[in-house]
Amino acid sequence: MWKEFSSFLIANPIISIFLALAGGYFIGKFKIKSFSLGSTVGVLLVGLLVGQLGIFTIAPILKSVFFDLFIFVVGYEVGPAFIQSLKSSGLKLVVQSVFFSVVGFGVAMILFKLFKLNAGEAAGIIAGSLTQSATIGTATSAINGLNISAAAKATMTSNVAIAYAVTYVFGTMGVTIFLKNIAPVLLRVNLKDETKKMVESLDTGSDDHNVSPLLSNMSTRSFQILQIPKENLTISRFEKDFHNKVIVQQVFSKHKPQTFDSLTVLKKGQVLTVLGDSEDLWKVMQAGVYYKEVFDDAYRKIPLRTVELMLTNVFNHHALSTLIDENIVVIDATRDGKKIEDLSTLTPGDRLTIAGPDRSVKKVLPTLGYAVDNSSETDVTFMSIGIVLGILIGTLVLTIGGIPLTLGAGGGALFSGIFFGWYQNKKAYLGNIPSATRWFLKSVGLNLFIAAVGLEAGSQFVKALGSMGVQVLLIGAVISILPHVITLFFSKYVLKLNAIDNIGSLTGAGTINAALNAVSEETQSSVFSISFTPAYAIGNVLLTIMGPLVVALLG
Repeated sequence: MWKEFSSFLIANPIISIFLALAGGYFIGKFKIKSFSLGSTVGVLLVGLLVGQLGIFTIAPILKSVFFDLFIFVVGYEVGPAFIQSLKSSGLKLVVQSVFFSVVGFGVAMILFKLFKLNAGEAAGIIAGSLTQSATIGTATSAINGLNISAAAKATMTSNVAIAYAVTYVFGTMGVTIFLKNIAPVLLRVNLKDETKKMVESLDTGSDDHNVSPLLSNMSTRSFQILQIPKENLTISRFEKDFHNKVIVQQVFSKHKPQTFDSLTVLKKGQVLTVLGDSEDLWKVMQAGVYYKEVFDDAYRKIPLRTVELMLTNVFNHHALSTLIDENIVVIDATRDGKKIEDLSTLTPGDRLTIAGPDRSVKKVLPTLGYAVDNSSETDVTFMSIGIVLGILIGTLVLTIGGIPLTLGAGGGALFSGIFFGWYQNKKAYLGNIPSATRWFLKSVGLNLFIAAVGLEAGSQFVKALGSMGVQVLLIGAVISILPHVITLFFSKYVLKLNAIDNIGSLTGAGTINAALNAVSEETQSSVFSISFTPAYAIGNVLLTIMGPLVVALLG
């Protein structure tokens, strides 16, 4: 019975792939404090386990499709923040992120040469110790392009998956413990005290920043124009007379609403519905010679508009305090689909959902960013063209010192995704990929690829693990920690970064979300997210392209 069951699964690998997916996501949900294996490691482990049943053969094109969809969307999401980081004034964070990747790659290559590891083992260690799952795909793509036998390619690909599985746990847990508990000691600071200083310097303790602006003291009033106080009184001039604290929301002539804009000239007898602070509205009431309050509910029904917008480089934290004056409510704020509780940590690329009168919303949009296309439909043409261009980029080969360097299809799709994501960020009317679709392609796309890799590597897992032994685990531990130590001191003494930016940026440069969560929980503050975001965008790119570089240098 068992033999028949094994033969059935081997003959129907698509069933095995989805079994690995189901089991992996289930395992990935379990947590020990703030640590969890996550779905990717869970899927890989289940895939390796099922792979013990025999030799699985899965069409390479199937894996390529899964991975290219995943890596393109990764680039699409980090593209705007990546480009913004390169252009921003926070150049030190960019330098730190690049320095970390260069040091990490240098330390890894020294160890790989010293212990004579093959390209597959090396790429897997890079992926696991630096916790960048995408490196598995880019390395596999590069291995498939090597001029070696099919058997050698299969062995190398298996070694990538196995080395990743062996080194990933320490790569996550070890670095999280280091950044939360050891890094502050090395920097000779109290992390909670430093966080408090940082919050105070950013003025993040003000109510305007830490809570959503509410219409707590806003009122709606309607006033009839008894006589025009000045010639050619426009909507804009009326609002300016009251320091732009009283905003016209509706204009009525003979009980009928009129279309208007800021240049519309007001006339005697018209009724204005205005919104503003009670104190400012009192100033209108005091101008009784010109305006008379009208008590009629028909004039006070102001239509509200809800808009999700992308914060861009024009955004600054002071813009939040002005939302109150503009009668705007912040409903929600998210980053990469996760809710932002502390509005002081908002950065370009975050999404803000606001609600308020249509005219007020139109007024504040240019100071924050642009409205996001919230349709549920994916621009498949845009996405497909991006992937095609990425694959074409991946075919390019640059020979340096006799060594052929190529990004491969995965690396090419990543860079194409960065460009297309940046472009879509500038042109919101095209290229929409809804957040739910992006999650699916990132999570399920990657894990379908990982499941296939695990199933194919399973038959060699025990043998390869035995030959790798403790050596791979120790090499991975050094690669996980040493670059963080070197970069920590470089950032302190050379870049002169404060402890919060130093540690926050390191969690991003190493793409360690668990470490960010840990230091945020430790200090009860999300201020680390400010430096995490640009570093994370850069880390995603630089760590991912290490896969093909390792293969090119060791293959």
